[in-house]
Amino acid sequence: MIAISVMAAAGKARAQEAEAEAEAVAVDSSVAEMVVISERDRAGLLEKQPSDLLFGLEKPLLETPRSATFVSDDALEAYGVTTIDDLTAVSPGTFTASYYGVPGALNVRGLLAETYFHGFKRIENRGTYQTPIGATSRVDILRGPPTANFGPGKVGGLLNLEPKTAKISEEAGYLTETTGQISATLGSYDKKNTAVEAGIPLNFGTTAGGLFFYGELEDSDSYYRGISPEHGLIQSTLQFETIDGWTLGGGVMYYQSKGYLQTPGWNRVTQDLIDNGNYITGSNSGLADGNGNGYLDAGELPPGGLTSYPQCFGGCDVPLGFRQLDSGTGTVQLDGRTVYVSDKDFSDTETLTLFGDLIHDLDDGSQIKFQLFYDSLDNERFVSYGFPADYNAWTAEGRLSYSFDAKIPDMPVDASVNMGASNRFYKAEKKESFNYGGIALDRRDLSQGPTPTDTLGSPFDAGSGYTWDIDNKSEWNNTGIFAMADLDVADAVTVMLTGRYDWYSAESEDRGALCFCNPGPAENSDSAFTYSTMLMYNSPIGIRPYISYAETTAIEFGQAGDIAPGAVFDKSFLSDGDLVEAGVKLDMFDGVLTGALAVYRQHRTILDPVGGGVDETEGKGVELELRYLATENLSFTFAGNVQETKFLDSYDAFYYVTPQTFGYDPANWYGGAVAAYAFSDLAGITGNNYYAGEIEDTRIPNVVTSLFASYTSDPFDWGTLGTTWGVQYVGETSGLAHNAVKYPDYVLVQASAFADFNDWRLQLNIDNLLDEQFYTPLQDLYGDVAVLPGKGREWRVTATYRF
Repeated sequence: MIAISVMAAAGKARAQEAEAEAEAVAVDSSVAEMVVISERDRAGLLEKQPSDLLFGLEKPLLETPRSATFVSDDALEAYGVTTIDDLTAVSPGTFTASYYGVPGALNVRGLLAETYFHGFKRIENRGTYQTPIGATSRVDILRGPPTANFGPGKVGGLLNLEPKTAKISEEAGYLTETTGQISATLGSYDKKNTAVEAGIPLNFGTTAGGLFFYGELEDSDSYYRGISPEHGLIQSTLQFETIDGWTLGGGVMYYQSKGYLQTPGWNRVTQDLIDNGNYITGSNSGLADGNGNGYLDAGELPPGGLTSYPQCFGGCDVPLGFRQLDSGTGTVQLDGRTVYVSDKDFSDTETLTLFGDLIHDLDDGSQIKFQLFYDSLDNERFVSYGFPADYNAWTAEGRLSYSFDAKIPDMPVDASVNMGASNRFYKAEKKESFNYGGIALDRRDLSQGPTPTDTLGSPFDAGSGYTWDIDNKSEWNNTGIFAMADLDVADAVTVMLTGRYDWYSAESEDRGALCFCNPGPAENSDSAFTYSTMLMYNSPIGIRPYISYAETTAIEFGQAGDIAPGAVFDKSFLSDGDLVEAGVKLDMFDGVLTGALAVYRQHRTILDPVGGGVDETEGKGVELELRYLATENLSFTFAGNVQETKFLDSYDAFYYVTPQTFGYDPANWYGGAVAAYAFSDLAGITGNNYYAGEIEDTRIPNVVTSLFASYTSDPFDWGTLGTTWGVQYVGETSGLAHNAVKYPDYVLVQASAFADFNDWRLQLNIDNLLDEQFYTPLQDLYGDVAVLPGKGREWRVTATYRF
C-alpha cells in the first residue's frame, strides 16, 4: 500500500517505471526461490512444474483440490521402488494385498485401481503380469475418480505411468546433446537386470525435439523357489515442437514376459502355522494318475469334483475317501521360500502399447489437442491346482480436446476450461476354467512338493478331457463428451467443476462348456452422466483447505476387460459410485514443507470373479503425506493412512473357507475344498450374524505408515554420496470368515546408498533389512485358505555408466 501511494504521487511515468521494476524483482525472487528449492530437493520429491496431463488443466498439485501423489523417476530410484507394490513407501492408501504374488495392479483406498499410460486406460492386469515401471519418468497416483478428460472410471483411484521422453522440462526444453546410460543390476536370488536408455536431440531450424529410447532385460530367480521371472521391454518416444505452435509426439512400448507365475503362497492355513510355523502334512490316496501322464485328467476326478458345500447341510460333501489325509500326517516347519508352485505352471504375456499426440497452441493462448491410443494383451497361463486362462484383448481410443483461458466480465474471476470428446473401443476374448469343481488348494502337501494326484490338467493339454468353462467374446464401445472448468475467484478461492456424458454399447457371447450363462449372444446399450465439484480456499499462509464431491458411472468388466453376457442381457454392466472428500494442502516456508491431509468416504462396486455378481462396498479413511526439505542435504517424507473398507448388504460372492470355519478336523478335509455359493450364506451356519450385514474387508490393514529420510552430500571433487533409510508399518490383517486366521502387524526397514563419480553411479538397495517375517493375504476368493509369506531380506547392486 505504501509503494502504491508513492507511485501515484510521483506521476504516471514514474509509476509505470516502478511497477516494471517491481515485477522484475518479483520474477527474480520467484526464480531464486525455485532454484533454492530445486537445490534442496536432491531426492526428486517435489513436482517440477504444473502438468495438465492428470487433471486436464495446467495446475500445480498443491493448488488442486484433489488427493494425489506424483513420484519422479529420481524418487523411485532413491526409495527402491521396483514394482507397484513398493509404492506404499511414497503414497498413502496404496497397500496392495497379494494377487497371487504378481504385482500387476495397485490397490488404492482398499480396492484395486485401474492402470493408465500417458493418460489412457490400459487393458486390465489383475496379476496377469508384473507392470513395468522402469521406463517411466513419473508415476502418478490419483485417489478418487479419474478426471473427466480421462474417460469414465470408478472412484477409489488410478495409477498413471508417464513414459520417458527427450524433453527435460517445460522450462529447460529438449536435450541439446545425445545422452544416455547403461545399467546392470545383480542381486540376491540370482537377480539379473540390464537396462539401456538414450536421448537424441532432433533440432531442425525452427523445430525442437528429440527421440528417447529405453530397453530392459530381466532374467532372474526369486525369493520363492520355483519362480524365475523373465521379461523384455522396448520403449521409444518421439516429440517435436515448432515455433508456430505445433507439437507432434508419440511412442511405442512392447513388453514380453514369462515366469511371473501366480501362486497362492501357503495352503493349509492355521493360526498355529502363522504363530509357530507348524504346517500340517499328509496326503490323500483316493485319487490316482491312472495313465501316468503326471497329472489328473478330467476323467480321473471324482464325480462332482472335490468341493464340499456346507449350505447343503451334508448333502454336498465330497466322500471321505477323496478328501481325508490317510498317509504321512503330522507337522513340519515350513520356510517362507516354499510356496505353491510346480514345473507345470506357466504364464506367458505379450503387450503392445502405442500413443500419439497432435497439439496446436493458438495465438490467443488456447490449445487444441488430438490424441490416439492403442493397447493389446495376449496372455496364457496355468496354475497347477487347476486354473488355466487365455486372455486376448485390445483397445483403441481417440480423444479431442480444446482448452482456453477466459475472464468473466465485471467479476474477479479467471477461468480455465477444457472440453472435448472421446471414443473408446474394446474387444476381448476370455477363456477360463474353474466351474468343474476340481480346484482344491489344500490337497497338496507343500513340504513334499507337487505330485500327480494334486496336479490337474487343462485345455492346454491335448487329450486331458478338460474344456474351457468360460469362453467369452465381448466388445464394447464408449463415446463421451466432457467439460472441465477451473475458476479462480479473487485469487482466494478455487472452484473446479467437471462432468461428462457417455453412451455405451456392448455385445457379448459365451460359448464355454460350464459358463452357467444366457445362451446366445447378448447386445444392449445405455448412457450415463458423471460429475464432480471441488472447492478450495487459498490462504496466504500456504494452508489450502478443500472439499470435493463426485458421482461416477463405469463399466463392470472382468479380468480381460470383458463383459459377461448376463450383464449385457439385463443391462447391469454399468455400476455407480460416489465420493465425499475433504482435506488440506500444505505449502509452507517457501516450499520447504509440503503435504496433504485427506478424509474420505466412498461407495464403489466390485465384480464377483466367479459368479459375475456385483457387490457394493463402502470405504472410509484418513490419509496424510508430508515432504520436508530439512536442509540442502537432508529430506524427510511421511505417508500414512487409516482406512476401513466394508462390503454392504452382505457379500454374495462365491468364496472358499477353511474346514476350521465349521469346526471340522482339517485332516478329514484337506484332500478337497470347502466353499460357499455366496459368502452371506455362511451367516446362519457359523452363527456369526454380523456377516448377514456389513462385512469389513480385513484382508487390507486398517493402518499403514512409512517414514523415510534421504541424505545427499555436498559435491566432492570426484562426485557425491547419498543414502536413504525408511521404515514401514503395516497393521494386522486376517481372512473374512468367522474366527479367521489373523496375520500380525509388522515393521519393514529398507535402506539404499549411492556413490556418483565421474560418469559412473553405484547403488546398493536392501529390502527388509532386518529380515522381518510377515504375511500378506490373498485379495480374492482364496483370501481365507491361502496366504503369501513375505519376502525376506533381499539386496541388489546397480552399476550405471552415463554418457
